[in-house]
Amino acid sequence: MSEHDENAEDMADQVRPDELLMGVAAEAWQAYNAMETTKRRHFEQLELLENRKKNYNIDPSPRDRALLSGLLQDHDEQVGRFTRASQSLKQADAAAHQALFGYIGLITRAADARRTTH
Repeated sequence: MSEHDENAEDMADQVRPDELLMGVAAEAWQAYNAMETTKRRHFEQLELLENRKKNYNIDPSPRDRALLSGLLQDHDEQVGRFTRASQSLKQADAAAHQALFGYIGLITRAADARRTTH
C-alpha cells in the first residue's frame, strides 16, 4: 500500500463536523472558505499574467494590473475576516476552535494527498 493510499484511508475515517460547521463555528468556517476562494482567484490571475509574459512576452495591461490588485485586496480582506472570526471563536469556545482547525488540517492534508507529482 502506498503512502497516498494510507493517507486516503486515514482521512476516510474522519467525519465532517456538520454540527460545528453549521453551528458555533459557522462564521469562521464561511470566512475560511471565502479566504481560500479569493486566494485561488488571485493566484490564477497571477499565473495567467505570468504565463502571458513568459510565453508571449505580453506585459499586463493597466486593466490586468487593476484586476490583480483588486483580487489581492479581496483576499487580504477575507484573511482579516477569517482572523477575526477565528479569534472570536477561540474566545467563545476554545474546543470548537480546536476542532475547526483540526478539520481544516484534515481537508488540507486531503488536498495535498490528491496532488500528483511526476
